[in-house]
Amino acid sequence: MFSKSLSRTFVYIFTIALLSSCANMQAMIESQAQEEQEISVEQKLQVAIPLPEDSKYLINKTVIFGEGSKFSGILYLQHDKSADDIANFYRKNLISDGWSEIGIVRSRFILINFEKENRFATIKVIRTMFEKSESEITIGPKSSTQLEKSLEIDSNSSSDEPFIVQ
Repeated sequence: MFSKSLSRTFVYIFTIALLSSCANMQAMIESQAQEEQEISVEQKLQVAIPLPEDSKYLINKTVIFGEGSKFSGILYLQHDKSADDIANFYRKNLISDGWSEIGIVRSRFILINFEKENRFATIKVIRTMFEKSESEITIGPKSSTQLEKSLEIDSNSSSDEPFIVQ
């Protein structure tokens, strides 16, 4: 009798644990689905750079300041294409859009740097499972331009003397 009661208690505990883990798994799937969002036409226009078709924003990581050609920020995107395909897309389309490629580094990820007028773009394409990829796009004003304006430095005057920290 005691053994039967113990077995029944074990079955109840196991069933409750199984159901709660399924509920937790469902909550994780739902929260991931909420983080991803299809890129709408309005969002594509807001950032004014070419973005691969069928990309999804990772909303919780994306930060956008401003709009159009003046936007700055970081975009996190997911793609159903390989990292090489996505990197080739960015290289081709940003150059067509007037950006100049500064350099590219290939490693476990692909890092591409661009410039256009007084702005920079750094695109990191990350390889993920099943021939999919993610990209992290950082765009903003060039540092020297902003730094010179904020410090009121004349970019034409240069000194060979090193600065001294006291």
